[in-house]
Amino acid sequence: MEIPKVEIRSKKLIKPSIPTPTTTLHHHKMGFKDEVVAAINVRLILFYSTVGDGPDSTSNFLTHLENSLAQCLSRLYPLAGRYNHHIRTIECNDEGAEFIQARVLSNVKLQDILDPKLNPEILNNLLPCGVCDAGAISDPLLAVQVTMFDCGGLALGVSVSHKVADAATLCIFLNDWAAVSREEITLDSICPSFNSSVFLPPRGFMDYDPPLPRTFKSKLENKYKTKRFSFSEKAISLIRAKHNGGRRYSRVQLVSAMMWKALIDVDQEKHGHARASVLHQPVNLRGKTAPPIPNDACGNLGGFIITQCSIAQKSMGFTCLLDLLHDSIKETVDNLGKLSSKSEEFQTFVFNSFVKSETYDELVSVFPFTSWCKFPFYEVDFGLGRPVWVASSAGPASMVTLLDGQGGFGVDAYANLEIEDMQRFERLLDMSLWSSE
Repeated sequence: MEIPKVEIRSKKLIKPSIPTPTTTLHHHKMGFKDEVVAAINVRLILFYSTVGDGPDSTSNFLTHLENSLAQCLSRLYPLAGRYNHHIRTIECNDEGAEFIQARVLSNVKLQDILDPKLNPEILNNLLPCGVCDAGAISDPLLAVQVTMFDCGGLALGVSVSHKVADAATLCIFLNDWAAVSREEITLDSICPSFNSSVFLPPRGFMDYDPPLPRTFKSKLENKYKTKRFSFSEKAISLIRAKHNGGRRYSRVQLVSAMMWKALIDVDQEKHGHARASVLHQPVNLRGKTAPPIPNDACGNLGGFIITQCSIAQKSMGFTCLLDLLHDSIKETVDNLGKLSSKSEEFQTFVFNSFVKSETYDELVSVFPFTSWCKFPFYEVDFGLGRPVWVASSAGPASMVTLLDGQGGFGVDAYANLEIEDMQRFERLLDMSLWSSE
């Protein structure tokens, strides 16, 4: 399938419906994880089957989306601000979120996009901006693109700066916006809070200065390829049945271990010998401590789970990787459950996991993963019903991203690898792990 041609019909900045008080809320206090994450964009596309009949229905819906977004931005005002890289802060200046209206020109129907074999890079035109189009003080922290299909379907592409939001925050925002749109909540309702600094106070890492994304954007272009690998519930059940081992493995653990095994095999073929490896993945800290961090807390509230695999363990195969992953996740979650969310011990635990994720021996291969499974993206209902598919696109370099599959079932794994590595990966991914034969 060729890349669909998309025409941009309009662009505007949506400002909060009620101005943010500049005397008390002008500068958003960033937490420790906000300080150290790269200023890339976190992106997602939600597909809806129909808007309504006729141009008037579409026009009314788009106007309603704009108005409800303005109300939502009054509740979640940092999203309408700008990131000032020079002083490392979010300026809550109400410059607004970008809102783009677009239409697919080519004869592409929504059903064509839902093809499981679709190359996810085709979806880039449905997003308001690229992963690396971020970090400058002129860049909106939040951008939305609403793309209409002639068949009546709709794609809602959303991009938010990682400096102000993680995947959980993106999900909180989308569900809040949808609830405002359905008129189930108002400006007076209790709203989520950007309070990451309460739980992870800033550490003043002014010397920790990752390059702005645009400085390395050109180096990544045409060097990486993104592919989606879809695992149905049936396929995951087959993997689980083949590798039971007396444990109850989650679907994310099963798919992650399989992708990890293929990456290890690619790495061995690439270097000509086996190497030790590390899989590191974020862990959502909300709800895991005692007392828990609220599930509607916004900002970057994640630590890291580090799973190490020695050369000897690699030779023991898939089940060994699965057990290593299961055990490291369980250990991290158990340890978090013993910590108070506002204790210095908790802050040190998260800080140490970050340091460990940044310091590896050069002879160890590192594979970054992230899972957005179980986040309620499929509950984002603007009055059109739930999305029929929630999709990712080309992501950060050398990253594997897991999402719930179409309709919220199964797992979609998005691998973004160097082109030569992707060719090896597709060849070495062990399909027999979920084959019924």
